[in-house]
Amino acid sequence: MRLHSETAPSPQARTVRLIFRLRAMLTVLALVPMLAACGAGGSDAEPTAESATVDVILATASTRIAETQAMRFGLSVEGDTFIDTTQTIRLLAARGQLARPDSVQVDFQASLFGAGSVSIRMISIGQNAWTTDLLTGNWGVAPVEFGYNPTVLYDNQNGLGPVMGRIENAQRLGTEDVRGRTAHHIGGTASAETIALVTSGTMTGSAIAIELWIDAETSDLLRVRLAEPEDSGKAEPAVWTMDLTDHGQQVAIEPPI
Repeated sequence: MRLHSETAPSPQARTVRLIFRLRAMLTVLALVPMLAACGAGGSDAEPTAESATVDVILATASTRIAETQAMRFGLSVEGDTFIDTTQTIRLLAARGQLARPDSVQVDFQASLFGAGSVSIRMISIGQNAWTTDLLTGNWGVAPVEFGYNPTVLYDNQNGLGPVMGRIENAQRLGTEDVRGRTAHHIGGTASAETIALVTSGTMTGSAIAIELWIDAETSDLLRVRLAEPEDSGKAEPAVWTMDLTDHGQQVAIEPPI
């Protein structure tokens, strides 16, 4: 829970807020196939051969990712994704590793005040989180006012359950090569309100495009892409692309101090 203050948050505090938003995003993106599978299966209409195929692909990917204990990721961001109300901090990229049930290690880049990019590292384990200082690079405990509570994912109104039935129009877009693997390409849409948990409300527009690339042999989720529509009101609508690798390989995420 964020504590209110009479003073404006510092750039460091704003950056910490971004880190926790990213942590929430990573957790939910890892479950996107589950959300899409539930959404595709929620219609009363008689399934066609095409929709049945999509349902099978998504359901199998859902089972696979539920069994995957760790993975690495790389996130690239195109367009405008500002994470503060004054639009001075823009997310550029991130990379790291994710381990169940609640551990993440992230190195990410953000642009401050339209100038050069800055890098910051974060480790989060359960309710504990540490970040590096923007100036010194030294590790320290993350400010408690920007703590992230993972139980939000199970909230009765805004958590995973209510989101499950809201991804629309899932369909196959063919097969493509992703890092030498043959992948099913699945596309669909969701409202900005539905995807807000993933992007912490930074994406706007009538319908957010969602694309998934799922390994045709292993059912691993290889890539996720979210894209704002042209009616987002932004000069440069945002596109987030996350590549997921090293599925199931052991990773060690330890407290830095």
